[in-house]
Amino acid sequence: MSQHSEHTGTTGLPEHPLTRLGWNPRVSAAFDALSSPHHLRPARVTEARRGAVAVRLPEPATAEPSPQVRRAAESDRSTAPTSGDWVAVRRSGDAWVVEAVLERTGTLVRQGVAKDSHDQVLAANVDGVLICEAADQGPNVGRLERFLSLAWASGATPVVAVTKSELAGDRLPDVLELVRAVTTGADVYGVSAHTGDGLSDLTARLRAGDTWVLLGTSGAGKSSLLNSLAEREVMGTGRIRQDSRGRHTTTHRQLVMMPGGALFLDIPGVRRIDVPGDETGVDRTFADIHALVERCRFRDCSHGNEPGCAVNAAVDEGELDAARLERWFRLRREAEWNRSRNDARLRAARRKEWKRIDRQGRENAWRKRGF
Repeated sequence: MSQHSEHTGTTGLPEHPLTRLGWNPRVSAAFDALSSPHHLRPARVTEARRGAVAVRLPEPATAEPSPQVRRAAESDRSTAPTSGDWVAVRRSGDAWVVEAVLERTGTLVRQGVAKDSHDQVLAANVDGVLICEAADQGPNVGRLERFLSLAWASGATPVVAVTKSELAGDRLPDVLELVRAVTTGADVYGVSAHTGDGLSDLTARLRAGDTWVLLGTSGAGKSSLLNSLAEREVMGTGRIRQDSRGRHTTTHRQLVMMPGGALFLDIPGVRRIDVPGDETGVDRTFADIHALVERCRFRDCSHGNEPGCAVNAAVDEGELDAARLERWFRLRREAEWNRSRNDARLRAARRKEWKRIDRQGRENAWRKRGF
């Protein structure tokens, strides 16, 4: 394991050199459980590149995956080292090699969009997802519900920042009320990177050692907000086009450290938001509807024309917006489709692996017989 730094924690004991990068007892236990941890060093991935990853040891370095890690990724791309991962690396000459990817928690996964595409792990070991929705552009509640579904499915805690609050003017209370109406269980903050309004309340949510990611479309003010939270220029913001949509100018990935000790992972922008096959994210996003479902007379109620449907009753009585119900139906169908597609892909991958093992077994038998 790496040597201790000169910094000390609250106990007076030397602080682990990776503590400021999110090192915690869970990660420490996962590293110590490796077969030969004394020959390895822990590191955190800040960027997944083609054929290599950028890591912090805590000094920055580049590491290439070992043959074993590479083979695992060829079989299942989701196992490849990605931003936020904790990995075990070893020195090989002048280079570093990733020997293992430690067990993940809080994994943000983007659903594969093509018929034969694989899901993409955008970030791992994430504690919070800060979703940015610009006050002057909507809000777009359908898009916000998709982001929330993605965040809840990751296991991380979503928080919504209604950015550019100064541009909403007198509409701001109505914008915040609309956002809060569709963000059951997630805190909402109206913030302005330009005036500083709301930043202190949001900053109070960023606990030391927690890792966050930013989600939001172009023009949502993600880079400006991150610069304000970091109290320094850490991201380029790009110029605003005539249609008020921003341009993502970041050309590198990094772990951005906040003054209070929280971390932000810079991840690729998410243009298309497909909900994961795990319906947990959708159910958490629509917790109000999920609670109504529990009150339906029949457990297999489809919420169509069945008698005793609490969901339809809530719509008739004006307690539930019919448009929100329709969006729930749509995302549930999408999640079910993606789950069935993932299951089919898993079965196909297993068949391929079984065939490879069977072929290898036959080849070994032939060699033993002298063929």
